[in-house]
Amino acid sequence: MAILTLSPSFFRNLHSDEITFHSHLNFIIGSNASGKTSLLEAIYYLSTGKSFRSRRIRNIVNRDISAKEFILFGRLSGSHDTVQPVDTKLSNMHTVGIRKTVLSNTDIKLNGELIRSASKLAAISPVVIIDPNSFELLTGPPKVRRKFLDWGVFHVEHKFSSLSNEYNNCLKQRNTLLRTAKIDSLQLKVWDRRLSNLAEEVDLCRKTYTTLLRSNFKQIISSFKIGKNLDIQYIRGWDKDLSMQSALEKSHDKDIDSKFTQFGPHRADLKVTIKGRLVEDVLSRGQQKLLVLALYLAQIQCLVDSVKKRTVVLIDDISAELDEQNLQLIFDRLAVLETQVICTALDMSVVQKALPNNEIYKMFHVEHGKILPL
Repeated sequence: MAILTLSPSFFRNLHSDEITFHSHLNFIIGSNASGKTSLLEAIYYLSTGKSFRSRRIRNIVNRDISAKEFILFGRLSGSHDTVQPVDTKLSNMHTVGIRKTVLSNTDIKLNGELIRSASKLAAISPVVIIDPNSFELLTGPPKVRRKFLDWGVFHVEHKFSSLSNEYNNCLKQRNTLLRTAKIDSLQLKVWDRRLSNLAEEVDLCRKTYTTLLRSNFKQIISSFKIGKNLDIQYIRGWDKDLSMQSALEKSHDKDIDSKFTQFGPHRADLKVTIKGRLVEDVLSRGQQKLLVLALYLAQIQCLVDSVKKRTVVLIDDISAELDEQNLQLIFDRLAVLETQVICTALDMSVVQKALPNNEIYKMFHVEHGKILPL
């Protein structure tokens, strides 16, 4: 998948005509507050139906002209094959339109037909955003790493979305029962059995995916000068020596006292370590950014290896925290990656200097929300 074109209307400060992207490498150059990140946000919204910056629509709709809605329209390549020149044939293209009002009314059209769920967009157009908040993948709470992990599992294991939803609904039912004044022990056993079966399936999907992720991560990180003995450890959310059923039975009293299910996939985590220590306690800020990029690159490679899917990779301020040598390492990896990359940067010369020789790319300049090709 690749974003072929984007036409934003009343989206933040953007006021450009149709923007046509390169199928592989794209660079958005401009000063701070010029609209670079807003462009990435618009692309992300087109692919997912949501923003990575704000949940409030009023913050996204252009306030300078008192607009009441924003509209995004884009064309997406329908091919999941390796990197090819942009194919604009109708038979190999999806059209996506999103209209969102300040009253929270949303219309999403895929190939001219209204769709109810934005998850359909995510399925056909995998997209990741790497920005300053991505450091939370190392330093944030476990839910950040579960989200990262489940994004990958969602795209390589077709049953995972419904399986995960079933587990979460079952978990809510069990927690509701735990909050009742008088708990029916027989009913609790019924929910225990159902939750245990779903938990084991969710865990198996995650475990299988993590094995592939770990292999790709180790291969990618070996070319980065961070250190030896870097590893990923998957923690499933309950005692590794117990079945989920046994873990629930063992924690009945604690669950009843806390009115919450203590163990399960909802408590899972990924630990990234170096020589057995957490990387955030050892590595510098620049090394941590390299590590975060390596994790995302490994995940993108998983999609290529498993389901032949190409991911749209959005990177905000790619040169921040990286010296020239490390920036070149990243560009070398991005250049051979079978995906579309759209990066923002402050300085065009820094980007051009770090790019591999003879690499084909497209450069844009942003100023006051106006986006023009260079």
